[in-house]
Amino acid sequence: MTEAFAFGPFRLLVARRELLAHGVPVTLGQRAFEILLMLVGRHGQLVTKDELMAEVWPGVVVEENNIQVHISAVRKVLATAGDGERYLLTVAGRGYRFVAPVKRESATELEAPPAPGPDQSAAVSAAIGAATNNLPQQLTSLIGREADLANIKARLGSHRLVTLTGSGGVGKTRLAIEAGRSVLDRYPDGVWLAELAPLHDSQLVTSIIGEVLGVSLSAPSGAIETLASALKNKALLLIVDNCEHVIAEAARVAEALMRNCPRLSILASSRERLAIAGESVVRVPSLPAPEANGALTAARAGEYAAVRLFVERASALGCGFALTDANAATVGSICQRLDGIPLAIELAVPRLRVLSLEQLARGLDERFRLLTAGNRTALPRQQTLHALIDWSYALLGDAEKTLLARLSVFFGNAALTSITAVVASAEIPSEQVGDVLLSLVEKSLVHADPAGSEFRYGLLESTRYYASEKLADGPRMRRRHAEHFAARLAQATAQWETTPTQQWIACYEPDIDNLRGALEWAFGPDGDVAVGLELVAHSHVLWAELGLILEHRRWVIAALDKVGKGTPSEVTARLLSWQAGDVRELDDPADYDEAVRAAGLYRKLGDGFHEGRVLLRAGTARLSPDSVDEGEGLLRKAHALVRPFGTTKTLARCLSALASARLFAGDLSDARSLHRQAIDVYRNLGEGVDDHRNL
Repeated sequence: MTEAFAFGPFRLLVARRELLAHGVPVTLGQRAFEILLMLVGRHGQLVTKDELMAEVWPGVVVEENNIQVHISAVRKVLATAGDGERYLLTVAGRGYRFVAPVKRESATELEAPPAPGPDQSAAVSAAIGAATNNLPQQLTSLIGREADLANIKARLGSHRLVTLTGSGGVGKTRLAIEAGRSVLDRYPDGVWLAELAPLHDSQLVTSIIGEVLGVSLSAPSGAIETLASALKNKALLLIVDNCEHVIAEAARVAEALMRNCPRLSILASSRERLAIAGESVVRVPSLPAPEANGALTAARAGEYAAVRLFVERASALGCGFALTDANAATVGSICQRLDGIPLAIELAVPRLRVLSLEQLARGLDERFRLLTAGNRTALPRQQTLHALIDWSYALLGDAEKTLLARLSVFFGNAALTSITAVVASAEIPSEQVGDVLLSLVEKSLVHADPAGSEFRYGLLESTRYYASEKLADGPRMRRRHAEHFAARLAQATAQWETTPTQQWIACYEPDIDNLRGALEWAFGPDGDVAVGLELVAHSHVLWAELGLILEHRRWVIAALDKVGKGTPSEVTARLLSWQAGDVRELDDPADYDEAVRAAGLYRKLGDGFHEGRVLLRAGTARLSPDSVDEGEGLLRKAHALVRPFGTTKTLARCLSALASARLFAGDLSDARSLHRQAIDVYRNLGEGVDDHRNL
């Protein structure tokens, strides 16, 4: 492993995430450092913009301008060498090439390679027997469910009761039938499907099962006992499909059969689990769909099961459809907006007979009127997307209906604390929100995401669209949503100063979609500009940490355009402080002017810390190898202002910037001392020298 790269007067220390010039660390932002490291590691080779984006912003869609901003920072640092060496070459329209000679230095410590994970590719072979069954023949292929099918088969091998749960249209019935067909050889007395969807009377559950299995039940009284007696010695698999609307009775019958029929197994499907002893639950997810991305190719799109389903069904229409690089992004967007729900895709594809692909994509804004071309032989609730969700909605209690509708004001997902803050009211007291929310999770109308330190909850886009139509108090809920996230981001900005960066990002990054939604409302025709100004004023750090430069700039410009005489000075100062998030070109003249103006406003407000924070930015903008005095003077003022507030990231940045100023002035001893002080501050904050924090 390479420990360092040496070029000119610079050394790039890989493990320590540092760039040294003449032996002294140089201030360089995290992403600028990552870009430089990638270019130097592949010196002499072209590194494309796409490769840089994939490496520096993995899994995040960012604007191309982000690269230009950080390349500008890299060029500025490399120019400090003053040796006339040409380090970085721009290849127009393609990328960049590091052209200076580079020497690799070997590592003193090697990281152990990660242990290989278990092989997940082993396929479970199908052994289809000739046992008697009533499973319907499927006329289309099952796509993208290989892993789910293998999981169900394995569960049936170790559990006698398995329940498939998931949202409407996700394919639970189809998967249950395919699973039953794949295990026919395990059950000498067959695999039998009992469809409960047509039932309107829960008392008929036993009768439907008896009819399917050929057991005569002459009277309702004692029907379960009669059925259990007839099946006592039978080795069969009973598939009980669509239990949600008769869940209590289905659970009672299943429990009785499980207790009295030791060789019988049950595979149930339902929006919610049966909640009885011995049950093993398999949640059936939506099909994977790609994120919206204009660079999506046909080959890449075809890796997603939702796209493969769309393509197969579209090809079968006989309209000459084919997936190409030109239409892959549109197809991917359609599948993503339909949440990868198989039924929604099946409903959408037939519209290609009368609509172009682009028209279909635009039509999703009115999806419930558009997606009405279902299979004529399907259940009524499966013939339109609206009817599908309406089926689930009709089974809810009043509190559940109210909460589901109010959840539509959230974008993406949200933590329970945020949900409670926005939706709690006399109809749903705050202490009851959690219980009602979990009930909606159980019914597969709300999805719970366990990623991170706390669960987050959200709606599929189709469900959110439906729920928004049921929202009776929309204006009040949207205002409460925007005001809550303005307050939450104010808290986030304050916490950022003393919280380890990765921990902070993990906590607040998931709120970015809610921030976007709140901003669209606030600056929209029915919004509140004052709330919008608060949202922008408190969101600088979040935009900066996520590298969303152009998006951030858009909202700052919109906000500054709305500032008037009645705008509080603190809000104006915060809006002008946006460049303190390191998201603007360092050479932008407005950078310095706005920072100085913000500093003046903070001075009048008596806010020394934030005055120092923006003076730090002003000083950094004025700092260069040819002009040290002005920039260093501003930095020393900033340091004097922020130091009394203790250990903060702004203090560490200030010390690091002063180290660079001393380096430019040729005072290596003082530069090293200031740099060591900055490192000590970062260590005290829990960042660590290897925690991607560059000084």
